[in-house]
Amino acid sequence: MPTPCSWSPEDVLKALVLVGAAIAFGIGLLQYRRAQQWKRAEWIAQEMKQLVGDPIVQAVLLMMDWGSRRIPLYPDRDNEAERYVLLNDDQIARALMSHEDRPEGFTVLEADVRAAFDRFLDGLERFDSYVTTGLVTEADLAAYLRYWAREICVEAKPGTEDRLVQLRLYMEKYGFNGAHRLLKRIAAA
Repeated sequence: MPTPCSWSPEDVLKALVLVGAAIAFGIGLLQYRRAQQWKRAEWIAQEMKQLVGDPIVQAVLLMMDWGSRRIPLYPDRDNEAERYVLLNDDQIARALMSHEDRPEGFTVLEADVRAAFDRFLDGLERFDSYVTTGLVTEADLAAYLRYWAREICVEAKPGTEDRLVQLRLYMEKYGFNGAHRLLKRIAAA
């Protein structure tokens, strides 16, 4: 192989073109990766907005956050007074009990509370599947879910916040394992 000093001007030009092409390829690859990261971030934001923008999910977030509050559990009802129900920690905890612990069954309101939580947890299951398949990372979701993950998964003082204790049991009992697993990992991070 000839040394660089013995290269002809044509060889030097070919080498410069090759180096320039490699640099251009590297820059293009870097720009492509950044664009893909932006697209993924935008997609995650859109998916998260869709989940937390759902009025029923918003009601669930209020139920998790407050021990007693008027909750807009029925956002589609025409009469505003019928959209809201006053729920407290004990009522939410009772609604989230397992069927075995409630042989008398559930009231219509309790069934609606359960359905609302199912909707929220189904959304989290979907995000867990995205993490499992490598579409997104837990770090991508942490900014959106960290508060709720800690609310749900970090043990509170004994005797307080029974609704969150029941929610953890509910997730385990009714197969929301992906949602629970995702929240636990985000809470621990």
